[in-house]
Amino acid sequence: MSNQELPVVITAIADAQFESFVSGTLFAQGWSVIFRAIDTEALENYCLVNPQSAASSLLIYAPDLPGISHEAIRNLTLQVKQVVGFSREPNSSFENLHSVPATATDLVSIVRGFVRAPMLRQLSQVNRQNRKAHVIAVGSAGSDTGCSTIALNLAMELSVLEKSTLLIDANFRAPSIAALIAIRNVQSDSGWRTIAPKLAIAEITQEEAGSVDQFMESATQQFDNIVIDLGSISGLSNRLTDRRWTSTMTTWSCDQGDELMVIARPDLLGIHRLEQVCTLLEKTSIRSQISFTLNMRSQGKKGEDEEGRFLAATTRLRPLSVRVIARDLRAATAALEQKCTLIEVNMRSSLRKSIAAIASEIKR
Repeated sequence: MSNQELPVVITAIADAQFESFVSGTLFAQGWSVIFRAIDTEALENYCLVNPQSAASSLLIYAPDLPGISHEAIRNLTLQVKQVVGFSREPNSSFENLHSVPATATDLVSIVRGFVRAPMLRQLSQVNRQNRKAHVIAVGSAGSDTGCSTIALNLAMELSVLEKSTLLIDANFRAPSIAALIAIRNVQSDSGWRTIAPKLAIAEITQEEAGSVDQFMESATQQFDNIVIDLGSISGLSNRLTDRRWTSTMTTWSCDQGDELMVIARPDLLGIHRLEQVCTLLEKTSIRSQISFTLNMRSQGKKGEDEEGRFLAATTRLRPLSVRVIARDLRAATAALEQKCTLIEVNMRSSLRKSIAAIASEIKR
């Protein structure tokens, strides 16, 4: 399968309820379940008769399948693309078994992990319950939404609230955080660089993409808050199963983040792009909670109409939060020209106050 294709799946699970849960969940994500084996003999026959289909498939099995054995799984591993096993109880006869997932989101996250990086087996996932940091990823529904400006200033406002904060530029297509505040040599031995009291920044490049799990495990233990600038999140569902390095942080944020804040602009094209992203999110299971922010809202009746279209597009997803930021071209332009944050340009500007209010809402 290509990097952009969704997984093709074979199930080999005797427990009808669990098998139905697996097949139904993956089908709802748009993935193809091409064969549902009722015993090992049927599974082996299918792979023998359909070698090309089997070779491109992910086999999901449970040790309750009649006739299954460690040797059978070892042989099947040579015939299918990847193998992942689930069990309700520990079973020493089989290797790398996962506990039966409690939710559809957990199942999808594990399967996506095998598609992206089958050798990692998802053993390096950060324990969300024990970590220190609150992680918020900021993604853009389209272009020119002010995503990077919001991420930068949100991180600054959190640091002003005396919360140690790491800002990560993960916008692989157009990294811009360092340029916005005229910072050079972002990387350091620790992986991030301190630029202000309680505020550090980092940039994920192709070289760092392969060690994102380790980097984020360290960061989530050291900071109170982490803000990630993802840039555009168009084509989200494909990117979550994409094995290319450019999708690494988007995938991590959706699987391990606390909040995915989707930024939209209020014009006709901006709302159209937002509706496309919302349609994808309705069909895509992610662990991170979703919020929406309408940036650059106009004043008066025009602004009310813009906000109405925005709410119509987003409320059906029952987001964690829906936020609105009014247009403030003067403050945004001044910050851009002076290459600094909004609080440094004019701490009383409406734009700065709006982002400060969001920081107060999400601080830990």
